Amino acid sequence: MPLHLDPLSRRRFFEGAAIFTVSGLGLPLRAATSTESWALLSDTHIAADPTKLSRGINLTEHLKQVVAEVLEESEHLTGVIIDGDVAFDDGQPGDYKQLKTLLQPLIEAGLPIHCTLGNHDDRINFLDAYPDFNGNSVVENKHCSVIETEHLNLILIDTLRYVNKVEGEIGEAQLQWISSYLSQQADKPAIILGHHYPQVFRTDVIPSDEEIKISGLIDSTPFVELLNTHPSAKAYLFGHSHRWEVKPDERGLHRVNLPPTAYVFDEARPSGWVRATISDTGMKLELRSLNHEHPEHGKIHDLAWR
Repeated sequence: MPLHLDPLSRRRFFEGAAIFTVSGLGLPLRAATSTESWALLSDTHIAADPTKLSRGINLTEHLKQVVAEVLEESEHLTGVIIDGDVAFDDGQPGDYKQLKTLLQPLIEAGLPIHCTLGNHDDRINFLDAYPDFNGNSVVENKHCSVIETEHLNLILIDTLRYVNKVEGEIGEAQLQWISSYLSQQADKPAIILGHHYPQVFRTDVIPSDEEIKISGLIDSTPFVELLNTHPSAKAYLFGHSHRWEVKPDERGLHRVNLPPTAYVFDEARPSGWVRATISDTGMKLELRSLNHEHPEHGKIHDLAWR
């Protein structure tokens, strides 16, 4: 079954703009209910070689385990989102071909699959591998889109700055688009998903101190200020640090750091996926650790919207 666009995912951009198609790798979104559930993955780092190991972990086998778990719940899921670094190192064509193979059971189950891009992805190779995505971004030279559901808007942004360099960037055009969209959709909750985390960078370091290296968003400050200017923005979900963490900032915007699906930095931390159950008033996040003995496996974070 070939990858193709979700035929029912044509979503309205802000007033005066054209209708566009959301990028998806599956079938139509499921029927509207009182809640919706998404399988959230991040940092799959899939290599063309299925035997590829990183820090002793077989990346392909980790994703296979997650796909199998998601498949068991496919009838109750709205879709799947992979939040960046879907490819191993520098986004080679073979990486994306292998990813498609591994995701095939979910596609055949009728689950739409959406991806953001991280610093280990290559935008050109990604779009060449999945040609249905071409021409569907709402910002030129970026891979970003909106999924509008009954309960909220999911805004998928592109934080890829340079291939295989650690820092990320949203960019002025994408910041303006996010702000415009949130202004037009002020009465509906929104969740923003991007690969890189916000990172406050101070220039007033003591001369003897080492300057802080930017490993997150280089435009973190305008991005966070933008989100807190729009109360409809309820949460920012990201990956990149390969650690599971949920916390609100001082103004009630929830920051959710998704666990790695495959590339494990620290074996003491969970890897796997997260099930997000969303209503009009909040979101429940359930960690699905591949290690079912992990103390955080199955723990639910109940987030209320500000």
